[in-house]
Amino acid sequence: MEGDKLAILICHCNGEIDNGLKVSELFEFANSLSGVVKEHEYLCGRAGLEFARDFLKESEANKLVLVGCSPRTYRGIFLRALSDFKGLIIEHANIREQCAWAHEDRRRATEKAKVLVRMAVHRVLELETLEKIKLDITPSALVIGGGVAGMQATFDIASRGFRVFLVERSCELGGRVARLSSTFPTIGCGICCMHNCPNCELTPKIEEIYAAENIEVLTHAEVAGAKGHLGNYKVKVKVGEGGMEEERELNVGTVIIATGSKTFDPKRIPEYGYEFEDVITAEELEEIYLNERLKGGDKLVRPSDGQIPKRVNFIQCVGSRGLKPESNPYCSITCCLYAMGHARKIKERYPDAEVYIHYVDLRSPYRGFEEYYNVALDSGVKFVRGLVDRVEKRGEKLVVVYENAELRKMAEMETELVVLSVGQEPSENTAKLSEMFHVGRDIDGFFMELNPRFLVEEVTGVYVAGGALGPRNIRYAVADGRAAAENAIRLMEHGFLEKEGVVPEMDEDKCIKCATCFEICPFGAIELTKEREMRVVAEACWSCGICAAECPARALNLKHYKDEQIFTELNACLSF
Repeated sequence: MEGDKLAILICHCNGEIDNGLKVSELFEFANSLSGVVKEHEYLCGRAGLEFARDFLKESEANKLVLVGCSPRTYRGIFLRALSDFKGLIIEHANIREQCAWAHEDRRRATEKAKVLVRMAVHRVLELETLEKIKLDITPSALVIGGGVAGMQATFDIASRGFRVFLVERSCELGGRVARLSSTFPTIGCGICCMHNCPNCELTPKIEEIYAAENIEVLTHAEVAGAKGHLGNYKVKVKVGEGGMEEERELNVGTVIIATGSKTFDPKRIPEYGYEFEDVITAEELEEIYLNERLKGGDKLVRPSDGQIPKRVNFIQCVGSRGLKPESNPYCSITCCLYAMGHARKIKERYPDAEVYIHYVDLRSPYRGFEEYYNVALDSGVKFVRGLVDRVEKRGEKLVVVYENAELRKMAEMETELVVLSVGQEPSENTAKLSEMFHVGRDIDGFFMELNPRFLVEEVTGVYVAGGALGPRNIRYAVADGRAAAENAIRLMEHGFLEKEGVVPEMDEDKCIKCATCFEICPFGAIELTKEREMRVVAEACWSCGICAAECPARALNLKHYKDEQIFTELNACLSF
């Protein structure tokens, strides 16, 4: 546009780009497009950002092309660092991921980089200055899930003075952790223990949650729907059961999803004999201990006859690592730990009992694991490497048929109790909440994890913590809860957020009132009035452009992605 002054900054990305293309040749080409071009070794660093600021002051440019790496990762850093330059419009040419890293031929990678730079230059000259959209943040939060991650997030937010609604599907808080008879590494305490143990001190207390005045706990409750946008979500929650349900609408500024995970159903691997009475899961083993504790004892008894088993076999990776056709492809992280904990407990109480752990690989990323393993080994727990083929019932006897990898042969063993170490997988409501709050899921079906360093660039007001992100142990689930709470608190304390105004604009003269845009928008950013007028709700828009692409009358144009802007960029590419 007339009066615009263009500048180009080329980043070497600490040599990452130099290895894949000829930056010197690209620099000469950029000079032919603009008289103001400079380069820097590492623009994202502190020195690089200062260099960029000084460069803009000297050049007095109002249009800037940043040539370097992915804007998906680093755009927010530049927007914040250069926010003082009012009216500055920034466009990116990603020559690292799309050129230097993508092609082995340096010459062709360099030629492609030239095309991308030329396209970015032509595009930025067509872009107009956008007004920021200000979003006010309602100072209250919703936490979905009352396990340790959800409780920790709830307690941290409430401790900073904000109102929190904690929604839990079951009748009590604590999640699976509340049903554990012991926890790693002490194997002598659980979530309800009153001992002054450092590990217990890291676990949120149910009593603290109920005692806090600004926390409202809703048990027997489930999120049924959600509308709104960052800073102003209206969430419908169904509370109650047995025909006594009521629906409430909660108005919150931020949401934390801490729905945890569910355990793998061993019925999906029938060869492990889960239909037999004395083949149980590790979770059911915990229930045996807890039921015995209620009777005043602490014995391990077989479900079939209430007798203490003289031989116990643990089978690892049930439903994990793709070892059986129905298994999930990933490691569930916690199974090795809890199997060794149970095995140690059995040996300590019943020294004459034989305890076997059948494993393919022992895995745990936690500090203290090796010591934990050595103590189990010294206590007499026998570790058998190899995949268990099946569990059979022969008369009244249970038989484990397994591979002994060290002896390189198949073997079998009679046993009195089999414990299946089942893995973790996404909870039942993950897909529904993902769609409701527009949070992506990964290839395994869990909520997508975001790099914490760049989380501020992904601000939606919805955060995920704990097992909902994938298999976690207690300490990391609690840490997740703290991190999610801190992000929500930072947003609510600030009170508002400004986002780029890349939103659709409506040409009312062209609109034929077909409501296609209203029906297709997944974010509720198009409102339909009683007069059948379409209204853009800029605060709710995610800048996806679906409405503009689907409008049959071409009455909608997404700012910065208007037809003429896209065609200008394409022409710059095709006419190179």
